Amino acid sequence: MSLTRDVPQTYPLDSYLTTINELLSPQTPDMILGECNQPLELQRTFKTRLPNVSAETEEYLSLKGALRIVPIELRNQLIGGYIKYVHPLLPIIDLQKFLSDVMIEDESQFSSPLLHQSVMLAGSAFIEQDDAIKAGFSSRKALRRTLFGRAKQILYEFETEPDAYIQIQALLLMMQWHGSGTGHKDPTYWFDLAYSTAERVGLLKSLEPGSFSHKHRIWWCLYVRDRILSLGFRRPLRISNGDVTMSLLDSTKYYSSEPYHDLILAMLGESSAMLTWENQERMMLLFIQEIKLVHCVGLIVEHFYQDVWSISPSGCSQYSLVPRSKVSQAAMVGCEQLLKTWIQNLPAPAHYFPPSLLQEYHPGSPDIVLLVHQSFLYLLHLTTMSILCQVAPDEADGLRTSIMPDMGQLTSRVIETLHELHDCSMLHLLPGSTVTILLIILEASLPGLKVSDNIVRMQAMSNLYGCEEAASHLLQTYPAAEIVLSQAQTARGHLLGLIAT
Repeated sequence: MSLTRDVPQTYPLDSYLTTINELLSPQTPDMILGECNQPLELQRTFKTRLPNVSAETEEYLSLKGALRIVPIELRNQLIGGYIKYVHPLLPIIDLQKFLSDVMIEDESQFSSPLLHQSVMLAGSAFIEQDDAIKAGFSSRKALRRTLFGRAKQILYEFETEPDAYIQIQALLLMMQWHGSGTGHKDPTYWFDLAYSTAERVGLLKSLEPGSFSHKHRIWWCLYVRDRILSLGFRRPLRISNGDVTMSLLDSTKYYSSEPYHDLILAMLGESSAMLTWENQERMMLLFIQEIKLVHCVGLIVEHFYQDVWSISPSGCSQYSLVPRSKVSQAAMVGCEQLLKTWIQNLPAPAHYFPPSLLQEYHPGSPDIVLLVHQSFLYLLHLTTMSILCQVAPDEADGLRTSIMPDMGQLTSRVIETLHELHDCSMLHLLPGSTVTILLIILEASLPGLKVSDNIVRMQAMSNLYGCEEAASHLLQTYPAAEIVLSQAQTARGHLLGLIAT
């Protein structure tokens, strides 16, 4: 074989070597020897009999660390992070049953190691770095990578979970993993698997208005994720608007009326305050308002975008969304009115207000935690309104005249809200979908960089810096924020080139 100069020599199937080594080699220890003073905790593993798994396979999973359970103190912190910052807007699990099975019953006999590891993964984004190190991990990022690896191994390499509904729950929780900003296994990959599983078992057809079941919440979690992913990844909706019956909202019971066991409340510490009847009511209210908001998002995607095959930067064909060249004025007015009605009818407990207005500021308190989720809904509303401005076609002169002056106000309000959250050390607690909001606001601000009006231009530049600053704070938790930083730097470079000429 002739070799080309400066090109490394390769052989057939070289691309599979990494995968093969990962499967055959023992997992790199995720615990730092000597830093953990609880050696018995290192031996905590699931003893659940995994269906359809041989003894050899189970031994292999144990060797890889996939069946290891985190130390109890760390587990309580991870569950607390999940309850406060994931469950309110993604109530995918039966929380009371989960907590009882994990904290009251024998945790090693928990029926689904996959679901357990996925919940731990989801909560790991919201614990302190020092807590991860204290538990023996080198960093919070190392902890998250370890937990994701355990869930992925259990789910994909050996298909140990036979229950389709638990698979859906775990897959939606695995969307919380943001290992990098690139790669085919981004959040859309996990969502598509979850939705395909839901279609296979006929989840939507099994829902009956007037009946209260956990399945209703699973369905609405899929619905919400689908709409937000369509905005962020410019991909077609998987759940069509015609499949949605909003009357099902009346059958969505968010929480159990049964009180939680005293031992659970004691183990959760300050996070247990989220489990009071009043705060569960407030969480349910926020989730229902999120569903109503993303319903508007789905209609905007349907009316203002069309599906096309395009070539990605890597040269691959991809199915994506592009703005329609013609949109009826009735659709424009209808979508705008829906969004205005949503904010006008928003119940008072769901309204966002600057954190500085709180009379007493206690980090981790229910008021602060719920304000994080209120702020996300507010940011999503502002961002959706800005999309409506962006995609309004030139032919709709009358409506464009009434909307476009608000574009600068919308984007500026997003940046202002992000600053308010950062000033109170709350920005990093926002969900990963905040990166989507930053990308959309950045894109909406770019045309303002090219206009001759200095005021508009300076405002656009201020928005660009605001997006860049917010992305830098989110980067440690969500590496996908690197995309925002890259695009902001590119835009600034173009602007400097424009000034130079």
